[in-house]
Amino acid sequence: MKTRLIITLLVFFYTLGLQAQERRIQEDGKTYQIHVVEKGETIFSLSKAYSVEQRELLNANPDLIFGLKTGQELKIPVAETEKKEAPQQQAVASAQPDELPSFKTYKVKRRDGLHFIAKDFNVTVEDILKYNPQLEGKGLERGQTLLIPDADDLKRIREAKREQRALVAEPQSVSGIQKHKVVGDETLYSISKKYNRPIADLVKANPQVKDGLRIGMELTIPEAELSSELLMRPADGFFTHLVESGETFWSLERKYNVARDELEKYNPALAHGLQAGLRIRVPVSTEVPDIQAEPVNEAAFNKHTVGGGETLYSLSNTYNVSIAAIKKSNPVLGYRGLMAGETVLIPKQTEVEPQLVTEEQREMATGEDDKIQQPRFNRNDFALQVSAMERPEGCQPNFSASAGKYNVALLLPLYLAANDTINQVRMTREEMLLDEDFMSRVSNPDELPDDTVVVRELETVYPRSENFIHFYEGVLLAVDSLQRAGMNLQLHVFDTNQEQAVVDSIVRLNVFQNMDLIIGPVYPELQGPVVSFANANRIPMVSPLSASGSFEDNSPYYFKINPTKDYLVRETADYVGEEYFNKNLIVLEMGEYKHLPEATLVNLCREKFFSAGFSEADRDVRFHEYNFLAEGYWGLRRILSKTRENVFIIPSATEAQVSVAVSNINSLSEDFPVTLVGLSNFQRYNSIQPEYFHHSNMHVLNPYFVDYRAPLTNRFVRNFRRNFAAEPNQFSFQGYDVAFYFMSALFQYGKDFTDCLPYHHVALNQSEFYFDKVSRGGGYMNRGLFILNYKKNFEVAVDGLEGIPSLLLTEE
Repeated sequence: MKTRLIITLLVFFYTLGLQAQERRIQEDGKTYQIHVVEKGETIFSLSKAYSVEQRELLNANPDLIFGLKTGQELKIPVAETEKKEAPQQQAVASAQPDELPSFKTYKVKRRDGLHFIAKDFNVTVEDILKYNPQLEGKGLERGQTLLIPDADDLKRIREAKREQRALVAEPQSVSGIQKHKVVGDETLYSISKKYNRPIADLVKANPQVKDGLRIGMELTIPEAELSSELLMRPADGFFTHLVESGETFWSLERKYNVARDELEKYNPALAHGLQAGLRIRVPVSTEVPDIQAEPVNEAAFNKHTVGGGETLYSLSNTYNVSIAAIKKSNPVLGYRGLMAGETVLIPKQTEVEPQLVTEEQREMATGEDDKIQQPRFNRNDFALQVSAMERPEGCQPNFSASAGKYNVALLLPLYLAANDTINQVRMTREEMLLDEDFMSRVSNPDELPDDTVVVRELETVYPRSENFIHFYEGVLLAVDSLQRAGMNLQLHVFDTNQEQAVVDSIVRLNVFQNMDLIIGPVYPELQGPVVSFANANRIPMVSPLSASGSFEDNSPYYFKINPTKDYLVRETADYVGEEYFNKNLIVLEMGEYKHLPEATLVNLCREKFFSAGFSEADRDVRFHEYNFLAEGYWGLRRILSKTRENVFIIPSATEAQVSVAVSNINSLSEDFPVTLVGLSNFQRYNSIQPEYFHHSNMHVLNPYFVDYRAPLTNRFVRNFRRNFAAEPNQFSFQGYDVAFYFMSALFQYGKDFTDCLPYHHVALNQSEFYFDKVSRGGGYMNRGLFILNYKKNFEVAVDGLEGIPSLLLTEE
């Protein structure tokens, strides 16, 4: 009875909605249809939908000069609309309203997600959202009752709609010369899709478009060649994206270069917000390069024409090739998903083991001969060689000594006063007489009075400043390199002493007003005044070490070098989803973790695993959430596979828990094929034996990797030893990389170098920088990560790069 009442009310409100849409009024002898503005609609889209000129809409609705508002009622001139409607369109408009399917009810459980509920009932997330308006902008709540439409009814209704739309489908001409007059906001891309012609053919037939399209310009549409290449082109210019937990409209806009209103226009379900599990249609942006990868050796690839519904997961499983390898062979897939009808290259499997480096070789590589070892990491190994990105006019490198002097501020907690104090020893006369080193420098000891107290200089370094001194020394080597290249550079070093008052006073110094680049402070709690100063004066400011803090959210000139924990977790989940979706995945629970960032890793891996669709197709594929404390080691053995790779993730931030988990995975590696996907902090846990990581075949995403075979690293180590009589550490490498990257950008592109960073690629010691905006009005964060593999032969290899678009991996 309750279900029938809900359905009756739903039908009643649905009918009211239809009646509201058909409401008409008479004013001044004219008939108007009333339209209620929905989210995402524009004046342009309404004029197209009703075949009414924008001028007519504005005349009928003067308030439109202030813009559209959701829920606003507009008057649409009916007479003009009906004159322009084709008979078949009128027939469709007068057809019966959509038929409602029958429904089932479902009560939400604690760990439910829309994606999994939809999958259980064989419907889509969009279907559930359509008939459950209470979910708009909200997540699921335990105990909530949902209406689930019947899958068979939906299928029948959709087939009827398709037949109805076929009555008014306009066949497109694919042959003959046509003319087209440019209107509105048309682009070459939209015109190419309208006439099903390649953009290159349009440009060839209309050379004038190289200077840009203009409204009213008449274009010649060339005759289409019915070649196999044309027939295999995607039919509608869309691909499918599966929404994941935590995604935002901004992240989708940045990823695909498609504005939010465009996404909402093609996906009405987005009116309910971005719900995890929602499959949306994404139009291919004109800013996505149309890359046609040409293999050097065609015999090394299979050519596959994408069918409807195929995904990277299905291709990877069919050809037994990793998703990363498919993306590498088809660089455009780094910018969008697969589209039905296109042809992609599938690399044939080869068993090529990368060269590795031993500790003995490392010692040799840091000697005087750079050529003893070949570098063991080349970023171009992970991408096809395609043409270099086209640079904007203002981003052409210009190493000009006449560009003037550049001033760079470096703010570090060097603790100079503490170092002075720790290096001073006060001695009495008796102590001096007993000190052989001191007495060797005194000409006449007998003349020393009894009450003499002297200061003796030592060479001790204050412990809290040691790593920052290493960082400073790395910066000095970068400055030296650039000055030798002709850069007129002045480095201004400020000791922050880890005190807010000191930072406040530094910002007020006259010399600070002339900076072109600011590096530091290193601690976010001291950065506030410097961020405000940088924003007000439009000076790039670099946070060189800390991953904490959130100034990048609202500070457009702020650059964060170390990516956040949330980003590392999400990229790790992407990696697991692409590499191990058809393996035996085990979430090894060592304690309560739901309140930790690592819970996001589990949730995303679960979503990716089930969205791949192979958990049901292959009985050997499993997703386990195993409570080790409750069920123990022997229970764990029972869920492992002897023939399928067993992939572990450990959702814990506690060293003791991770240590116990890794120790047990190490034991299991003797009897099972295992892989541990760890987090970067695992490498810092001293209680874990390093060989356990190698036995567990650990893979981890990390922003740092020092290649001791690289010539640049060899030169850096030798220069560091020669200049500072010490061995460089990670902070030394970091100081050089940060300083050289940003200072060389300043040298190449001038003071406004920010927009040119996507084209700025320099060889660094331990990083691969790729900076991307974190929000529309915010700053930048480095997204470049190495995929490190702790191999069973006790070497650490680089398996690839994450977070860097494939086009940025090519040589220029």
